[in-house]
Amino acid sequence: MKQMTIAKLVAVAAAGLLSQAAFADGGTVNFNGNIVDSPCTVDPSSQNITVPLGDVSRTVFGAVAGKKSTPSKFTILLTDCGPTAKGATVTFTGTTDAIVKDDLAIANAGQVGVTAATGVAIELGDSAGTKIPVGSASGTYVLGLGNNPLKFQAAYISTSTAVTVGPANSTAQFVVAYL
Repeated sequence: MKQMTIAKLVAVAAAGLLSQAAFADGGTVNFNGNIVDSPCTVDPSSQNITVPLGDVSRTVFGAVAGKKSTPSKFTILLTDCGPTAKGATVTFTGTTDAIVKDDLAIANAGQVGVTAATGVAIELGDSAGTKIPVGSASGTYVLGLGNNPLKFQAAYISTSTAVTVGPANSTAQFVVAYL
């Protein structure tokens, strides 16, 4: 009986040591964020958009500067717009073309051994096709309560009479300003 009691005491003591060891490790949890006074929220699906411009034949541009490809449409979705949301403008920024300084430049985007297309840029516009120069605010979008899709389009535009083939990619950032 005495041996059984000692065995139980040893088992209880060992369990106590093991449970104490399980709580010996620790770490840190960081919580980050901001509380903002913004009339709307940019939907997560609109925070990193890819707009496919497709494979466009060089012949679309002919030997004329200023010819555009068929535009591709895209949307920036604003959600949770409250009663203070009256209107918004969007400004796109990015590297501009050396010739047409208010259009996006074509970049090689880190493709080693690949030469990007030349003689073209990317022109941004609103849903009606009105050009939005890079670095300038769009026209005003009227906002209502709830969700508000802001519609845009992008197209290749020839910047010279000689367009060469190759990847024709670019990147722009955007900022929504509320009115």
